[in-house]
Formats: sequence, C-alpha cells, structure tokens
Amino acid sequence: MTDLPRVVRAAQVAPRPWANGGGETRELLADDGGGWRISLADVEREGPFSSFPDRRRLLTVVEGAVLTLVVDGTEHVVEPRRPFAFDGDSDVVARLPEGPVRALNVVFDPAVAQPSVTVLELGRSSSLPLADDQAAMMLQGRPVVGDQETDALDLLVGPAAVTGRCTLAVVSLTPPR
Repeated sequence: MTDLPRVVRAAQVAPRPWANGGGETRELLADDGGGWRISLADVEREGPFSSFPDRRRLLTVVEGAVLTLVVDGTEHVVEPRRPFAFDGDSDVVARLPEGPVRALNVVFDPAVAQPSVTVLELGRSSSLPLADDQAAMMLQGRPVVGDQETDALDLLVGPAAVTGRCTLAVVSLTPPR
C-alpha cells in the first residue's frame, strides 16, 4: 500500500449503485491483484446483499443505528462500530430497524489476506502509527496526518502517523497464516 495516497477522501469518490439496487458503494482502496478491497457502503433500504463467491466480508457500521443481517437464515444484530464477519457467498438480507446506515466493508480472498478491524479512540496528545499494511477510517474528530487535516469517513493509508483527538476504525491486512 506504500505507493497509494495517504488520504483517500470519501466525499471525492463517486458512488456506484449496487448491482441489486439496494444502495451505493464507494471503493476507497483495493489490492492491485484483486485480493481485497475497502469500501464505504450506503445501505439505504432493506433487501438482499450482493454475493461475493469465494470471498469473505468484514462489515462495520460507521454511521447510523443497528443493522440486522439475516445470514443463511440466521439473524444477527450488527451494532455500530462492532465488526461482523461472514462468507461472501452466503445468502444475506439486510433489515434496517432504525433507518439507513453506512458501513465500512472489507471484501477479501482469504488466501490473500486475513483482515481485522479495530475501533480506537485517540486522546488529544495521542499519536497512532499506521504500518504499510494498515488503513484507518476517520469516524469522529479531525485528526492530522502529516500536514493534512482529515474529515469524517476519510481513509488514511499507512505508513503514516495519525495525531489528535479522534475515533477511527483501523483496518489491518495481515497475510494468511
């Protein structure tokens, strides 16, 4: 990820409609070989999720209230800022009991990456180094990366150092074991 921009501004990435029409997504960062991608999805109405055969998904609600996912017939309540993993080829239906949500979505080939998402809060004088296999989505606050201020939902790409009071979702893209 070292050749990519340090800050990907979500507001400047054009949304694309889902294949099934249930929402929109902004692809923020992707592996050149197609092994993984990080996107921001707007889940605007209830209905089925798109299938990603031979992939896994790691979804984290970053805006809005709860999201209910029915995965292969089993209901799961996905609370804000709590990552939820499931198979990309599962039969998934979204329910929006409290309205639309936005989700940080990592879709990956498990033979290429084993990602994790950790939501962290930094204090005013804190600094968080991001390794070259990490990215962080700003959820709250206006931290600084280098000399750039960031906005909510911007994706910071490592290597970089994040400083200032904020809440962020750190995506680590670990190689498979």
